[in-house]
Amino acid sequence: MPFDNPTGDRGRRQPRFGKAAQRQAVQGDPARAHQKLNGSAQQKHGQWLARAVDAERSGDAVEAETCRQHAEHWFRVANGRNEP
Repeated sequence: MPFDNPTGDRGRRQPRFGKAAQRQAVQGDPARAHQKLNGSAQQKHGQWLARAVDAERSGDAVEAETCRQHAEHWFRVANGRNEP
């Protein structure tokens, strides 16, 4: 039998969801992992803009644009107009 598994079902890999999967993602590619920001909407807006500047300085244009989009979201939240 080509798919004989001598260890039984224990050898099968199950998809990982939740905190374990998040930890793997953070460990695997720290440049792309966004940590949770705390503070008011205005503070989050400023923090995302600062991250965009840092990403731009390091030469990562994609990350900089992603951070700018997050900053724009928090700007809209802070001003009470969060329509897309």
